[in-house]
Amino acid sequence: MVNLNLKEASGLVLAYLGDGVWELLMRTYFIEKGYNIQNLNKKVKSHVNAKSQSKVLKRIMGNLDEKYAGIVNRAKNSNIKTFPKSCTIMEYREATAFEALIGAMYTDGKIDEIKEIVRETVEGEV
Repeated sequence: MVNLNLKEASGLVLAYLGDGVWELLMRTYFIEKGYNIQNLNKKVKSHVNAKSQSKVLKRIMGNLDEKYAGIVNRAKNSNIKTFPKSCTIMEYREATAFEALIGAMYTDGKIDEIKEIVRETVEGEV
């Protein structure tokens, strides 16, 4: 894991970490499910984007404890200057907050919990 003090870590640093963790675990999920190379990138990218991550955050927000809810709120209020045209600024802020949550959970060693969010996210689309 990473040696970070979650109370002091920037929401954007946690989001940077969480972005990588989320994409890696999404890739792993689809590889383990036997997807071929032609479909892997399309499937992963459908879940590794601001719109999708914003939806996931909204789905799980009510289940977060106070510590993680605080990290989400801190990251959502980060000083974000630019955002992609593929989403709204609010979706981008929520996606940043989601990635920060994943980064914090990873820092705390909660890999199995993150994998469960991945599974619920993918299987919930069916």
